[in-house]
Amino acid sequence: MSKIQDTVHELHRLPGVKGAALITNDGLVVASSLDERFQGDVIAGLTSYLLMTTQRCLTEGGVGRATQYVLTATHGKTLIVGLEDSSLVIVLDQFADLAQARSEAQEAAQRIRRASRIS
Repeated sequence: MSKIQDTVHELHRLPGVKGAALITNDGLVVASSLDERFQGDVIAGLTSYLLMTTQRCLTEGGVGRATQYVLTATHGKTLIVGLEDSSLVIVLDQFADLAQARSEAQEAAQRIRRASRIS
């Protein structure tokens, strides 16, 4: 496996994590490790659309760019960390420690950035 795929797989093994994926800004899956009930292409497409429309709203509102998003639902959370040309998406259950997930996501994002520069 590549270093990027290894990093995504390591995130999936953390407590409360149901899956993780690295997607391009235009909605393609670069690497993923997801539970069976999730489809990488669906997560990539929805995340891409969500980020595109949210960034447009923030720009038009004069707020600036966001680098991290947290979506909270009844049965879980999704943490999205924006990288340069991609985003790291982590799907969590409702009991997951969000602070711990953020810390792990930032470390994973750094590893992905380093691996992207090398390859």
